[in-house]
Amino acid sequence: MVTTGYVERDAVVGGLKLHYQEWGNPAAPTILMLHGFGVSGHMFDEFAERMQDRYHLIALDQRGHGDSDWSQEGDYSRDAFVADLDGFGEALGLEQFFLVGHSMGGLNSVAYTVQHPGRVRALVLVDVGPESAKEGVDNIVRFTRGPDELDFEEFVEMAHRFNPRRSIENIRERMRHRLKPTGEGKWTWKFDRRFRQPDSGLTIGSPLSNDEMWQIYRSVPVPVLLVRGAESDVLSQEVAERAAREMQSARLVVVPGAGHSVPGDNPDGFTAAVVEFIDDLLVGRMPPPVQEAPPLDVLVETRLSRRRRSSFMLLVVAGLGAALAAGGIAYAINRRSRGRAGGATRPVAEEGRARRLPRSGGVQRADIEQARRRALGLSRELAGAGRRGVAQARGAVREVELERAREAALDVLHALGERARAAEGTAAGTLQRVDRQKLRRRSRRAARRGTSVSWAGLQLALALAPRLVSLASSARTGSRRSRR
Repeated sequence: MVTTGYVERDAVVGGLKLHYQEWGNPAAPTILMLHGFGVSGHMFDEFAERMQDRYHLIALDQRGHGDSDWSQEGDYSRDAFVADLDGFGEALGLEQFFLVGHSMGGLNSVAYTVQHPGRVRALVLVDVGPESAKEGVDNIVRFTRGPDELDFEEFVEMAHRFNPRRSIENIRERMRHRLKPTGEGKWTWKFDRRFRQPDSGLTIGSPLSNDEMWQIYRSVPVPVLLVRGAESDVLSQEVAERAAREMQSARLVVVPGAGHSVPGDNPDGFTAAVVEFIDDLLVGRMPPPVQEAPPLDVLVETRLSRRRRSSFMLLVVAGLGAALAAGGIAYAINRRSRGRAGGATRPVAEEGRARRLPRSGGVQRADIEQARRRALGLSRELAGAGRRGVAQARGAVREVELERAREAALDVLHALGERARAAEGTAAGTLQRVDRQKLRRRSRRAARRGTSVSWAGLQLALALAPRLVSLASSARTGSRRSRR
């Protein structure tokens, strides 16, 4: 079918002349179309002719293809194609558009959409997925790397053998846009001849792996129509179904009677699929994109991080619990010591009461590491307060016991001074007051006022008893000598 409803135009982007075909009404919504490898924007002629009454359609000849300039640096990387598309949109003042990409153009469209989601209303991917079947790719390479110069009709026959779904007339019309005369009566391909040369040094495509491409497909943030040719040897049904399932908002349509080049193999079926998709999108029948689930490794790391934080918080809480327990024990000992030893321990108790734990809300707001250090500090302080309280209580008990022992010794000495003649009897009577039973009773009374460490006072009193007996014996001996 010969199409005449378009205008050929050029735009200069980054020093390159980019050629394009423009269809329809510029005031209508725009559909921008990117062709596949080795062809040109004219591969969408049949589709554009059917859509031009409703839309403004632009078919771009990407760098190195059709009537656009070749890259002098040999840069045909995906980044270069995306930069061209970005500059092309700015040059034409395209704020937002529907983007259609076939094969190589589809991969460039995906990359552009991920980088510029605000520019793309929706994405139509034509027989292209995150990975391609090797057999189909090899067939395309063999076809495009065939003879470089032939008669025009020889090229037509070769193309018809490659794709017998098309009529010979259709193939002849398509080849007029893909070939150029050499000036010597022969014809050759329009796309950069270095693509057909081994070890040309070109930078082609993207170094991303299949897994990385799958991740990019999953990250496409706009509604997607994925169109597969039912007889395609490039995009398998399995890959197409998986892509439609894993993308955020995607619809898969399989067009019958079409191979890899769906728009030209079955233009009516392809056009119907796109029209239905856009209409459903405009009236809200297309589900909005859903947020992409995090990758498995991110989920695992997040879960482990939460567990580590939970474990550390448990340690912090346990440390606080231990600090509270130590403080409670120290406070109890301190209070008991104060009650039994009297006013001597009151300052320690006041000091213990003055040290209070921070509110739990403060701990929650504090940094975890600071909370841990604070907990350890509190534990040390409370333990120190407890030890000081116990030490002071023990000191008070010892003072009580020593005071009572000194009182008993003074009684003995006083008795010796008054009754030298009856020193033995007096000393014996005095010793009875400080005998083991009395000291034990006094020690128990003192212990009830202090702590169990009061046995130290009892031991002191018992140690004084032999000394008192010795003093009494010496006094008795002295008295007898004076009588003589």
